[in-house]
Amino acid sequence: MEVCVIAKCTYKSETIMFSVSSESSMVDILKTLCLRFRGLQLGCFTLRYSVPSYPSCFLETDSDLDLMRTFLLISNEKTVDILVKDLCGISEYSGDFCVNKELIACEKGESSCSSTVEDRNEFLGRSKRASAKPLLSNEWETYIHHVGQKFDGGAEEFRLKLCKYALEVGFNFLYAGNDKKRVVAVCSNKKLEGCSWRVYASRCEATGSFVIRTLNNVHTCAGRIRESKSKMMRSRVVSSLIVDRIRAKPELKPVEIIHEFKDYYGIDISYYHAWFGKELAKLDVHGDESKSFNELVWYTDAVKETNTGSLCTLDCEAGINRFRRFFVSFGGCIAGFQYCIPLLFIDATFLKSKYKGQLLCASGKNGNQGFYPLAFGVVDSETEENWTWFLQHLASILLPMGRVVTFFSDRNQGLLNAMGFVFPGWPHSYCYYHLKQNLISKYPKSGYGKLLQDRVINLFSRCAYAVTEEEFKVAMEELVIVGSSKVKAFISDLSRDHYANAFFKGMRYGEMANSLAESFNNWVGVFRDLPVLPLIEGIRQKLMVLNSQRRFEAEKWTTVLCPEMETRLCENAEAGRTWAVRRSNSTVFEVFADYSVMVDLEQRTCSCRLWQIDGFPCTHAVAAILAKRDSVYDYVECYYKTDFFRKAYESPIFPIPDIGKGLGSNGSAAGVLLPPITKRPAGRPPTKRIKVFGEFKRPLKCSRCSVAGHNRKTCKAII
Repeated sequence: MEVCVIAKCTYKSETIMFSVSSESSMVDILKTLCLRFRGLQLGCFTLRYSVPSYPSCFLETDSDLDLMRTFLLISNEKTVDILVKDLCGISEYSGDFCVNKELIACEKGESSCSSTVEDRNEFLGRSKRASAKPLLSNEWETYIHHVGQKFDGGAEEFRLKLCKYALEVGFNFLYAGNDKKRVVAVCSNKKLEGCSWRVYASRCEATGSFVIRTLNNVHTCAGRIRESKSKMMRSRVVSSLIVDRIRAKPELKPVEIIHEFKDYYGIDISYYHAWFGKELAKLDVHGDESKSFNELVWYTDAVKETNTGSLCTLDCEAGINRFRRFFVSFGGCIAGFQYCIPLLFIDATFLKSKYKGQLLCASGKNGNQGFYPLAFGVVDSETEENWTWFLQHLASILLPMGRVVTFFSDRNQGLLNAMGFVFPGWPHSYCYYHLKQNLISKYPKSGYGKLLQDRVINLFSRCAYAVTEEEFKVAMEELVIVGSSKVKAFISDLSRDHYANAFFKGMRYGEMANSLAESFNNWVGVFRDLPVLPLIEGIRQKLMVLNSQRRFEAEKWTTVLCPEMETRLCENAEAGRTWAVRRSNSTVFEVFADYSVMVDLEQRTCSCRLWQIDGFPCTHAVAAILAKRDSVYDYVECYYKTDFFRKAYESPIFPIPDIGKGLGSNGSAAGVLLPPITKRPAGRPPTKRIKVFGEFKRPLKCSRCSVAGHNRKTCKAII
């Protein structure tokens, strides 16, 4: 029985129709396509045909062709849509119907020049014709291909795929109708050139999906090459393509998005489309920022349920139920902190989200000199009231442990007042680095010169690090003479008990700066522009992974002390191997180094005072211990030992699954907790902290010879 169907073959933006009879073979179809479509070469494309419920069927062999004709006969179909798709990087077409190009050329009575072209490209070197780079957008031309095609994502998915299809094929379209139930699009050249391309899709009420009802996929307007810029590139298209990247890398910059689109899709997009596309992707990944505050109600209960022993508090404004503050310390961190060095580094960093705010943090230090996040919170601003609230929650954690902790911080006035109120009498050290920067700001190089600035800072450092009162007094007197009235004013407002080694009341274990708090701020910096719940949950997940990694890492340690401290102890032992040690009694020794010092092993003191300041045996102490033939490890604080490190990370931080969020009683409370009231300042929102004077020095580097110390204008180098 003679079976003849009409094949509608589409390649890029062009469509041709021809009849396929029972006598037609795959060679006949391939020859027809190569003749009719300009630029189409045998072996560089593949064929797919679509029938109802089967949108992409292989058409590669004569057997495939026979099956297609049989199916169309049974289903009483007279037409079939065939899609011609390029195969990037493939020069020969494989399959049972593989046909030599020269053979087809001979059948047409023409000569083949393929070998000539190949030879030409081989010998032209850099001048040879460049081959197209495979792009991630190549598959977009298959997004719209036949009537009956379904889009389970509804109208939104259809619009997105229609835009991508137009981008790849290389044409623009206009919406003749566009709503939730139907979308009608026509070629933008319909009015000027009468182009007949048109697609109509509507919602299927039974399934909720969108279905193409009519499709004229033939452009009668003048053809055009796919351009790198197109009106069809919209922010929603950008968002759909970068949503996974934003989930993995929230700090992705619009400039990076622009470069990635050029490299991977061959498309130029504007900065606005990149920026707004990122914002839409963030909204898809993290949800609405205003609703994120209400989810904290669920999150507070979830933390307590999943992580036993946690302290999690949500504070709201009375009466209007508006967010004010949030505090959390996970049970695993609380249980492990008592095995860490008794130090806490307090700091705050600003948030970059829509509702701004401050992230307060309290980080400890483990025995391997790494930071140990204990607690953090979100408040609207860095005020005395908020610091008092934060420290009171810290006190409820620290006081039951029964040990005194030394605090490190900058000199924020609200924090200083809150510290005196919540932790009266507890050791509090000012950050030496911040003090130094404050002093530098009083001696700008433009007015006083770099020599004076360096001299003042050097003398102040001697005051801070002086181990005896006599050394401090000598350095301070010289500092006042050199720095004159500015130093006097600075020192008068600064208590030496909070920064100088010689007068500090408490143990600082060798620490002088609030660097660990800055490390925590940098560690969580990628989350600072997220809504409040993704911010908190992102920190929890990162903290959970960090604690787990350190727990498994510590299981492999074979040393008594943590690796960092074991190395330090060995270095101290090596430094004193040539020193003479004389015994005074069972615990007192005199060590003769460059100068002689007295070491009391019972009191754990050395006249150099480094043992008392660092809380770790100095070189003289190690020499005395070895001379007594005692174990050096018996004189090391337990916080530096491996078993304490393992106990610090013994209690894990557990996951907080959100699969049941909104299904319980909290789900009915949607919209109850309101976001804080914030006033948007004028101008572009800042994303970087304003550095204090002297904190950052921009190095002067020549762009001509790449040598530091001069610029291009004054460069005299011979190149």
